Amino acid sequence: NPYYAVQTLQTAKDAGARKLVLCDTNGGCFPDEIGRITGDMVRKFPGMIGVHCHDDTGCAVANTIAAVQAGADQIQGTYIGFGERCGNTNLSTIIPNLQLKKGYRCIPDEKMVRIGKTARFIAEVTNLALPANMPYVGRSAFAHKGGMHVDGVTKNAATFEHITPEAVGNRRSILLSEFAGR
Repeated sequence: NPYYAVQTLQTAKDAGARKLVLCDTNGGCFPDEIGRITGDMVRKFPGMIGVHCHDDTGCAVANTIAAVQAGADQIQGTYIGFGERCGNTNLSTIIPNLQLKKGYRCIPDEKMVRIGKTARFIAEVTNLALPANMPYVGRSAFAHKGGMHVDGVTKNAATFEHITPEAVGNRRSILLSEFAGR
């Protein structure tokens, strides 16, 4: 109910709230919806809008980017995406996406190299395996196995890596297999 939602935000503002956080707590929205809704609320409540997205459709990071591009200036998430059901916006993905790819300042530049180490530490302390295919921080995020990929990355890493692994505290892996070629 959009009318009720706006009235709720207005009541919170009138009561002294400094931030109004839009929550996709069932994780069912898509980036276009989040972008449109966030843009509308930013126009109604300038400088006050944040976003909190769940990952039930696999869109939490994309939804958060859409919200930021629409004017949200606060994001909520959890490191390595912890949360109920399918989790929340993954901070170890959204921070480098926003800062390294989109030019937003999220953390001090010198802390960016700790993204991977922090993800591995949290996974270890919580006794959960860090998914190997997790963007930026997974051990496979910069792993190359196929002959063409390995050849390409050794000649020009940018052909198969969108950033240097070291920028987020990760490392490149070259795997040998039946696909490695000569």
